[in-house]
Amino acid sequence: MQILTIIKRFFNNINLLAIIYPILMIFPNILLNITESMPLTAKIANIIVPLSLYYLLMSARKNAGVMVLYLSIFCVMNGFQITVLYLFGEGIIAIDMLINCVTTNTSEAGELLSNLTLPIIISSILYIPLIIWGIYSAFRKLRTSEKFRNISRRYGLIGLSVGILISIITMLTTEFSPSRHIYPFNIISNIVTALQRTYQSANFDKTSADFKYNAIDKHNANQEEIYVLIIGETSRAINWEIFGYDRSTNPRLSKRDNIIKFPRAVSQSNTTHKCVPMMLTHTTPLSFDSIMYRKSIITAFKEVGYSTAVFSNQAKNHSYTQYFSEEADDVEYLEGDKHYDHNLVELLRDNLEKNKGKKQFIILHTYGSHFNYKERYPDSLSCFKPDDASQANIKHRSELLNAYDNATRYTDGVIDEVINLLDATNTKAVMIYTSDHGEDIFDDERERFLHASPISTYYQLHVPMLAWTSEEYDAAYPEIRRCLSENYDKYIAPTQAIFHTLLDISGILTAYYDAEQSIASPYYVSPRPMYLNDYNEGVPLEVSGVKECDIEKFKALGIL
Repeated sequence: MQILTIIKRFFNNINLLAIIYPILMIFPNILLNITESMPLTAKIANIIVPLSLYYLLMSARKNAGVMVLYLSIFCVMNGFQITVLYLFGEGIIAIDMLINCVTTNTSEAGELLSNLTLPIIISSILYIPLIIWGIYSAFRKLRTSEKFRNISRRYGLIGLSVGILISIITMLTTEFSPSRHIYPFNIISNIVTALQRTYQSANFDKTSADFKYNAIDKHNANQEEIYVLIIGETSRAINWEIFGYDRSTNPRLSKRDNIIKFPRAVSQSNTTHKCVPMMLTHTTPLSFDSIMYRKSIITAFKEVGYSTAVFSNQAKNHSYTQYFSEEADDVEYLEGDKHYDHNLVELLRDNLEKNKGKKQFIILHTYGSHFNYKERYPDSLSCFKPDDASQANIKHRSELLNAYDNATRYTDGVIDEVINLLDATNTKAVMIYTSDHGEDIFDDERERFLHASPISTYYQLHVPMLAWTSEEYDAAYPEIRRCLSENYDKYIAPTQAIFHTLLDISGILTAYYDAEQSIASPYYVSPRPMYLNDYNEGVPLEVSGVKECDIEKFKALGIL
């Protein structure tokens, strides 16, 4: 009974709740001060400003429990932020992450959440008791004392004034910005931006309605030609045998002597919802926001009479990727049991037969090597074992890597089968494969995992890229094969080059084509390595936030 009395007395002390709440709420701020590179004054402001505001909010109502309930969304936000730091070791909840929450399918989200037990437990221990305490206090109509509220207001205002002064001084002397560097203001700003971008993409059909390529076909309009773009998912070049990996992850492609490999392909983003739209349009990191006014390359092919199709193993997600896909004549998304990428090959086979004799442009959007890796291939095709670990933990890196390599090996088979199908048509045909971005798999002391992190890495950006051309195509357009071969060892940004290369190899002429960005052109020029950051700003790769160890790898690759 005495223990129950003590517990009851503790929870009835609402002044104590009003003291503890702000302290626990700045836990993410303390972590960010450790993980982020900021001036000392910025770190001080990152503590004083939000702490003072929380105390002011606690004094705004007599029943502080009600205020705790009003602010419960911030507890959820804190839990999200703790998870981000657990996964990536740095960075705030990014705009791209928030958009991913909208564009990620439920099964994909479930696979990830089921492996984030530790940060979920930590967040629950910190904030669920606070919310329960708030509910209890609100229900009991407990009130903080007038004296306590006056003290909270006084010191809250003093702290806020000092914090604002420090922020102003820091803004004048560094690149510090409260909307980017003080938590949770930066998250609130990111949420607003994410909502704006979601609204823009939702209205894409209106903003792009009048867009035209005014395309012209330089090739013979009556001749059958087939162009296939395979978009990989979460595949990194360093795990491909044909790019020097010491495992047999490309048993079929490694036996082909007619594919052209591009070993220095680097993506300009680590998120699918940016990479794929850039591939399919003439936008670059310096012009990405203009994408809402564009249509994809699918429309250019349609304008000159091509039969177009998009077959995707990714769920509809109300993103530009989906909207661009829906420009095609035939669109199909794999569902249910048909979740392996091999089923895309069957859709391609049927489409080739249906449109035999026509000019065709087809996009296969795979699920590739996306986590959970073990789910991307049948058990019967498991080569590297054990591969049954799915926990996002460095202890399981060996098993995770085995599963990832198995997924890469499975992709190898899918690409090879596509080539076989195209080769069997005995017509002019070209296949291009590249991935949207790569992946971290606990590769170094940073212990980073997955992709789409606030700060990218070499492993998330170095992607595989290759091309195949049929004998019939080479005979008709030998200069294209020659240019692809000559440009193979140059730095390539697939997110920037794919659009112009597809126009080049198909002979489609439009004012939006740039020969200097096509790897099928003798005029190709490697662009400056750029990165599309969270704020949709194109910045030089070396100052995008990547660490020195990443820069060294890019230098070794001959990129920087």
